[in-house]
Amino acid sequence: MLGEIRYCLIHNDPMEDWATRLKRLRTATRLSQAKVARAMGIAPASVAQWEIGRSKPSLDRLSALANLYGVSLADICGTDLGSPTEALKAAKIQPPRNRFPVSGFVSGADRVIMYSDGDIVQDGDVELPFGGYDGIILRVNGESMVPRYKPGEVVGIHLPGKEHFTTKMIGKDVVAKLLDGQIVLKTVMCGGDSSSFVLASVNPLVPPIFNPEIEWISQIEFHLVG
Repeated sequence: MLGEIRYCLIHNDPMEDWATRLKRLRTATRLSQAKVARAMGIAPASVAQWEIGRSKPSLDRLSALANLYGVSLADICGTDLGSPTEALKAAKIQPPRNRFPVSGFVSGADRVIMYSDGDIVQDGDVELPFGGYDGIILRVNGESMVPRYKPGEVVGIHLPGKEHFTTKMIGKDVVAKLLDGQIVLKTVMCGGDSSSFVLASVNPLVPPIFNPEIEWISQIEFHLVG
């Protein structure tokens, strides 16, 4: 009887797509998307994207995923995620990758929405051309900073940042949290005198913020162009 139940849990329907299959295998283990992501070293929303068909897990992750779910590579691969042989080869020869979770996104209204634990589908992870980054990674999602920042590109900052503007920030791109709770991506410009500052957008249709009161401000440390 137990053998019959296990067969039902892991048997692959030839008509079943990878999204349905991965969700079925995960729920059979009673693991949450967050726990799977933690075990795989990726962002929780990456697992969510697999299970709604927006993206596929890379070949080099399939072996670890099979071990996590307690099934064979064939069960994971099905007919649409590559062959078990390819997955094993990718897992063995794939060099270490500098992948980091995305902590939020920059919306079209120029606001940065930051979150954790993948509670919004639009996160995921990103591969950086360098390792050891311990800051916050944000993904651009909108056109208010075009052409300098295009949708899909990522930027990095460190928190808690500074509590006040400084003249060294003039002309620099920053992420700032205003006292009203908004978190914005802007360029720091000089105001009417040496003690006043303006947060400006690249898009001239987005009005600048004059003499903003801030909770913190952090200069953008890197911009990964897509």
